[in-house]
Amino acid sequence: MLRRLRPSFSSFLIGITAALTIGPAVVVPAYAQTTGGAIVGVVSDVQSGVLPGVTLTARNAETGVVRATVSEADGRYRMAGLPPGRYDVKAELGGFSVVDLKDITLTIGLEVTHNITMQLQGVQESLTVTGQAPVVEATRTDVSGVISQQQIESLPLATRQPVALALLMPGTSQDAVRPRKFNANLGAGAFTNAGAFLIDGLWNKEPCTGEPRQDFPQNAIREFKVNLSNATAEYGWTASGVVSIATKSGTNLISGEAFEYFRDKSLNTMNRFEQAAHDTKGSPKPNYRRNQFGASIGGPIVKDKVHFFGAVERTKEDKFVTVSTGKSQFYSLLEGSFPEPEYSNTYFGKTDWQINSNQSVFVRFAGQQQDYTCDSCGGSAAYNSDGGINQPRRSVAAAHTWVISSRALNEVRGQYSFYGYYPHPVSDTTVFDFADYPAQRLKQFVPTFAFPSATYGWPAGLYVLQWAKEVRDDLSITTGAHTWKFGGGVRSMPSQDDVPPNNGAWTFGTDQVFDGTPATQALLRNPILFTATGPNTSIRRDLPNVYTEVYVQDEWKPVSNLTVNLGLRYDYQAKVLNTTLNASDTSIFPTFGTARDLSAFYDFKNRGDKNNFGPRVGFAWDTRNNGRTVVRGAFGVYYNPIWATVMRGEQTNFRQAAINISNPSYPDPYGGRDPFAFASTAPQNISIVDNGLQNSRAAASTVGISQGITSLMAIHADVVYNDMEGVPLLTNINPRANGTTGNRPNPTFARIDELKNLGYNKYKALLLRLEKRQDKNFQFLVSYTLAKGDGNIPFTGNSGRVTDSQNPDLDAGPSANDRRHVLVASGAYLLPGDVQIGAVWTLRTTMPFNAVAGADLNGDGVVSDFVPGTTRAMGNRDNATLLTAVNAYRATLGLAPFPASQLDSNDYNAVDMRVNKSFALGSHRKIDLIAQVFNVFGRDNLAASGGAGGQNGVPPGWTLNVRSDVFGRINQAYNRQQAELAVRVGW
Repeated sequence: MLRRLRPSFSSFLIGITAALTIGPAVVVPAYAQTTGGAIVGVVSDVQSGVLPGVTLTARNAETGVVRATVSEADGRYRMAGLPPGRYDVKAELGGFSVVDLKDITLTIGLEVTHNITMQLQGVQESLTVTGQAPVVEATRTDVSGVISQQQIESLPLATRQPVALALLMPGTSQDAVRPRKFNANLGAGAFTNAGAFLIDGLWNKEPCTGEPRQDFPQNAIREFKVNLSNATAEYGWTASGVVSIATKSGTNLISGEAFEYFRDKSLNTMNRFEQAAHDTKGSPKPNYRRNQFGASIGGPIVKDKVHFFGAVERTKEDKFVTVSTGKSQFYSLLEGSFPEPEYSNTYFGKTDWQINSNQSVFVRFAGQQQDYTCDSCGGSAAYNSDGGINQPRRSVAAAHTWVISSRALNEVRGQYSFYGYYPHPVSDTTVFDFADYPAQRLKQFVPTFAFPSATYGWPAGLYVLQWAKEVRDDLSITTGAHTWKFGGGVRSMPSQDDVPPNNGAWTFGTDQVFDGTPATQALLRNPILFTATGPNTSIRRDLPNVYTEVYVQDEWKPVSNLTVNLGLRYDYQAKVLNTTLNASDTSIFPTFGTARDLSAFYDFKNRGDKNNFGPRVGFAWDTRNNGRTVVRGAFGVYYNPIWATVMRGEQTNFRQAAINISNPSYPDPYGGRDPFAFASTAPQNISIVDNGLQNSRAAASTVGISQGITSLMAIHADVVYNDMEGVPLLTNINPRANGTTGNRPNPTFARIDELKNLGYNKYKALLLRLEKRQDKNFQFLVSYTLAKGDGNIPFTGNSGRVTDSQNPDLDAGPSANDRRHVLVASGAYLLPGDVQIGAVWTLRTTMPFNAVAGADLNGDGVVSDFVPGTTRAMGNRDNATLLTAVNAYRATLGLAPFPASQLDSNDYNAVDMRVNKSFALGSHRKIDLIAQVFNVFGRDNLAASGGAGGQNGVPPGWTLNVRSDVFGRINQAYNRQQAELAVRVGW
């Protein structure tokens, strides 16, 4: 039976009901991450005497929502938890003239200070002051910035996923991000899952890999904040930065839009490899078409009280992937352009209810259904060398905000979400029942054949199901010069996966004629390695995972121009370390009580990292007390979650036979024996977890300055240092004594991979940012990053291993995604006639890469050993030393040396542009005609985002095997030029 597994809708209702009913009656431990802003200040008279008892009323100009408070005995007032938007504030006190503050713009997380001076009635009837969001935030202690709605709407955006605009900020990248995972590396420069992603203050990451759980329609995003380093204590489970997104709400005006964005092969220029295939083989220009369309609408249900907003978006892309190995004499029939269709449907609905001036609620629902053909095909990876993925994703969330008094504010939030992961081969998108293995599903799997210059096959694909429940709350209390925050929360994120039989992988030390057919398979010779997991055996794994966190934070203003932020946070991750297992349970550990008993390795009861205390301290000094020059600094300790994917191996041992054969016979690696009979006599590879495994830890420090140039322009400079340690890596603790031939310390087993806290990364950066807010028809943002990352983490994703456990220092070197220089300049200008031009120029220097020997030199059964005389990530960092070692090694194999010109660079230089012409149709209606061009000048940018650590669906780009004649080459490229036309109707 074929079907899509989906959670019942009643589960969503139960989850959301729990989030609302827990409510403000109890201060549940929570984790703030609120998206609201605050208006604060001191009310005084003309003689500078403070005025208590002043009634201050803030009204949202878009929704009519009202918030009121009263100034305290020292004249201070604070209105916090205000949704982003435009506000008018009125100050009233008997005997004094009314003061009106107009057009105060609050962005996500912004605290605006407005000190108010009131005059006696009769001297002046009223005073009106116009406010604006400050370009220099005088109380901000972290390194952060906001991407506004104006930037989202006016700048070129290839994906319509606003998180891509995080790259406008310094210290960010999308290197090593898996295709179609709209992710970003933030601040720490280590790997893709170290940052936190929040939607309306709620977690938007899945627990297995730490990637974003789901995407939202662009029209549903109001704005977002990018925190690059040193977030305050309310933010946790991030070793680097935070992206916090605020979604849109309806207003008192019924408004909406419908749009269509269109691309076609007639609007594209062929990239370098497509052009080469066209010129040398007569290959036609690849077919291509992309339609992205949708609509949104919002408005009042009850004016000033209840509002709604909804958005839907569909992307259908008929694209092609180009396979170019650089060795056509062997793989010509694998090369060419192949169809790679994909689609994504996203939808969003939200209702906001202002119960009264002190209480408000929102409820939202969001979902995504996505399917694409191949995760990482192209270049040297043949068309079927990886699978596509069908991914249903849904979430329902709610929040309640309660102004308890003029001093106290409570916010409670809850969420229930589902994520499904159903991989499939490129030729069959059928989705089966979870843990069901009919013959049709098993036929999808093709053995892998890995050669120095090409890879072919997809041996297995496991399904993953995830359900998450989250409840959090934070309480803010203002007492004089102190604003306290207390909170905590619980997030349960269990996952299940089914693991089908694996058809195995063959590795060859030489390139050979191959096209995937049985005829060429039969002619293959001299494999150097065969690996397989569980022939004819399938299993199911359950991975519970619970995050708990509490924090306390004090924002203290000892004097008017100094803000000190002090905080302490505690994070605890339960159950993920397999602590719910019992070593005597033979359904999980079938060898219990036998010679292969693993119980000696396990101490489940005493596992768990229970000392994750994270102190935070920061300051912001407004040197002249005028908001123009602000010096800031901060230090904090942060912890990253242990991702569930690295814990799977411990539940697999002996339930599926782990087979690893060096120099096997071909095509039968078992020599005529049954695979199970072979596995029952040969020592097994096993995977275990260090019983003392801890969450990785980062100590981050920053110092910086912001200088206002005008009221709308400022320059920001920050120095960032992030010292990350304890990243989990696998290492072989049972190595052979003399490389490939010696005995093992424990002869009962073959390789024993233990997950230990061995990884580290040190990141230093200078972050510069010049920004000009929208005014006089233009805005711009220029960001520059000078960075250096060093460590021993040989990957950029969520799992990795020490390359040579007996020589671990070989992994020390530049970070896998290290880029020394990055410049991003963006801006938009409104010309006469309602024509707006937006542009983004991106310039990045190259990443490093590895030189791999193409053989198992250390006898660990893994063909990832570096060329003797080299270390990790030496390519494009020390090419002279690299080539000396590579050519010496090739000489021992009778292969010719490489010249320096052999090594490609993945430096990047592209200008994207957008032109928008608006036609007013009256009554708030308009039509926009839009044209976008990506890589306007057609520069050849080679695609190698995986760098030295490409894996887990991210190809390295470079050919790393030095036995290949195309070692050091990159066989994929981004588009030379790609244009897009669009029409948008708004009302």
